[in-house]
Formats: sequence, structure tokens, C-alpha cells
Amino acid sequence: MNHTVYLIRHAQSRPSASVAEPDWPLSAHGLNQAMDLVDVLLPLGIECIHSSPYLRCLQTIDPFARRSGLEVKQHAGLHERTISKRWVKSFAALWIRSWDDFDYALPGCESNREAQQRFVSAVHSIVAAAGEETIGICAHGAVIGLLLHALNPSLDRSVAEALTNPDVLKLIVAGDTWHWDCGFKAAGLETVTSASDDTLADQEQR
Repeated sequence: MNHTVYLIRHAQSRPSASVAEPDWPLSAHGLNQAMDLVDVLLPLGIECIHSSPYLRCLQTIDPFARRSGLEVKQHAGLHERTISKRWVKSFAALWIRSWDDFDYALPGCESNREAQQRFVSAVHSIVAAAGEETIGICAHGAVIGLLLHALNPSLDRSVAEALTNPDVLKLIVAGDTWHWDCGFKAAGLETVTSASDDTLADQEQR
């Protein structure tokens, strides 16, 4: 069976040093984005939904799931790359070094290579088990960028950095052939999104 897979990046989140990353919620703007995203996703014919278990993804996809009457199936393998287990101010330096050296990781954390293998494996397993042709997967910017890199190793970190909150990407799966339809633009998405750089941590919002 051939499949269309829509990779849905979560809406704008609200990072906080006092909250564990899996529990970072959407910002007030992100919650509005999640509501507006419903009308963007409805025309795509999504028949099943899988999501990272992280709160910001679940909050992003919940309004669409409710409107479409679909169950959100959480998949642990879809979580964001574990770049650091504690709050770091030098995130940009860690991010760049991780793309320059795919095997670099802080102690107890994931390298790009490890996160890529985990996420790609999770997406492949979802598609392999799917009885539906059109699949929605709600996940995160870093791992979505790593999946795109796996499909085309010439892509660098700029492809992940260009993703918006939220974002919708289209993959075409025909047997063992996977293709990113990079020309696809979800109608109306441009009125919903914000740049990743617009996301502010709690300390910056006060």
C-alpha cells in the first residue's frame, strides 16, 4: 500500500527552565495556532494521527483530532532529540556542533545520529503498520529535520532551522521509496505560523 505522510511540527511552545522539557506547554499564541491549524489540516484527508508524547505536540494536534473524530496515538519514538538534560544558555552552539559532528552528544543525551535512527525507525514502523493511506504525525523540528536529512544527506541544519511553528510537510511513500514533496504548501498555513526564533522562554517573557 502506498501512503501519504504529513509531518506536523508543533505550534509555538513556552520553554521554561523550571519545567521538564516533555512538559513544556504551548504558549498562548501557540494554543491559538493549534485552533487555526484545524482548518489547514482538514482538507488533507488525514485518516489516522500519531504524536510525540510531549505536551506541546499533544496540545497542537488535539483540536484537529477532536474536530475530525480521530484518536491520537502516542508513540515514544517520535519525541524530540534529547540535546541536554538541563537548561543551557549555549543552545545555539550545541545545535551547530551537533550538525557538524553527527556523533557528538552531551553525557547521557542523544547525538544527531542516534536521534535520527530512532525517529526514522518510529516513522517507518508507523507506516508499515498503518491500514490507512493518509497518516498525520505530530512531532518536533530537530527530528523532522533529521528525517529529511536521512532522505537527502545533502540537506544540512538549515532545513530544520527553516521549519516554522507549526509546519506541515508532505512525504510520499511508494513501497520502499520515500520522497519529500518539498514543493507542497498546505493552504492557509502561512497565516498561522510563526518563526522558530519567535519562541521565548519563560525568563524572556517576564
